[in-house]
Amino acid sequence: MHQYTNTKKAIELSNRFWDVTTEAGLANIVSRNLNDGFHQVISSEKSFLNMSSYSYLGLDSHPDILRAAADAVINTGSLNTSISRIRVQFDILQRAEAALADLVDAQVLTTPSCAAAAAASLPLLASGALTDGIAPVMVFDKNAHFCLNMMKPICADEAEVQTISHNDLNALEDLCKSGRRIAYVADGVYSTGGQAPVRELLQLQHKYGLFLFFDEAHGFSTLGRHGRGLVLETMGEINDRTLIVTSLNKGFGASGGAIFLGRREDRLRHDLATRFGGPITWSQRINTAGLGAIIASAGIHRSALLGQLQAQLQDKVRLFDELIDSESRGDGLPIRFISIGSEENTVLYAKSLFEQGFYTSPIFFPVIAKGRAGLRIMVRANMQDDDIRRFASALNQLKNDHE
Repeated sequence: MHQYTNTKKAIELSNRFWDVTTEAGLANIVSRNLNDGFHQVISSEKSFLNMSSYSYLGLDSHPDILRAAADAVINTGSLNTSISRIRVQFDILQRAEAALADLVDAQVLTTPSCAAAAAASLPLLASGALTDGIAPVMVFDKNAHFCLNMMKPICADEAEVQTISHNDLNALEDLCKSGRRIAYVADGVYSTGGQAPVRELLQLQHKYGLFLFFDEAHGFSTLGRHGRGLVLETMGEINDRTLIVTSLNKGFGASGGAIFLGRREDRLRHDLATRFGGPITWSQRINTAGLGAIIASAGIHRSALLGQLQAQLQDKVRLFDELIDSESRGDGLPIRFISIGSEENTVLYAKSLFEQGFYTSPIFFPVIAKGRAGLRIMVRANMQDDDIRRFASALNQLKNDHE
């Protein structure tokens, strides 16, 4: 028991801090959208700027995407097919997946979420279906996202599962030298900051045949040509020993998730995933509104606007780093984790910032290691410089007051 997961322990260690967070008014906030990251609390009419929004390029409120979502429902005449896609599917599903495939030049399947993409594809990988019928040793990075880690018990029913320290290339290479099939599971860009050493991992892939599985939820859209993300931008193109899952409702500004299965011509993987890929085979999927949004966002990703938004995001990240110190300072990524230490102080920081008009997410175990709590902040292209400066002043003052 509890070799790969321990929900009971997680509840015992962190539920009290969720209670404290809720009592501080920092959870279950019901708000009205004011656009560009601003919200208004329904119960108090208090307005605040969301400093922890995943909409890195501000596309979640782009008028073309909103209009396309509404038009898709009206034009299709239904919100869902209400049957598994492998039985019946609307043509808008094929058009959405083709639009994504054109962006990343890979075989693409959409899912209701990035977590569903992981649940659909990791068991397939563990079974050996993607590695010539030989089940690989599934090696998880210690900091891999929760949606990947939660699949360890299921993967362990198919293959050996191991966990190694974060970005530990030496440990990974030692496993590769054993001569066994190895599959490494990691994030491209980590949700609490930092990134995978993609170039070095590709060298191990070339040398040992390592299979690479990446969660690109935070790299997609923000980085690379057509927003294809850190991993694909580094690789140049996908290969048959790499599988990528991503979110379409973060930087992409639409809805759901996606799996980049491999080369576009590889029909075998497509058929295996749609027939045996868990959530893909069920009746839940991205609805027609979300599919319309995907098509519209893909159009933006192929336009000059994407490069402009990516450049704006980099400008905002540089300004943030000039004003606020963090472990990830200077890496060019939009996620900043401000380490505070104790869970109690983290909630106090977040409450004080909220009172000054800024929402930040207090992060504690099991999202981050116990005793390393802090604030997770996402920089966005549509932030105003003056707002970043005001936030920096408020946060730095808090730091000075608690030193």
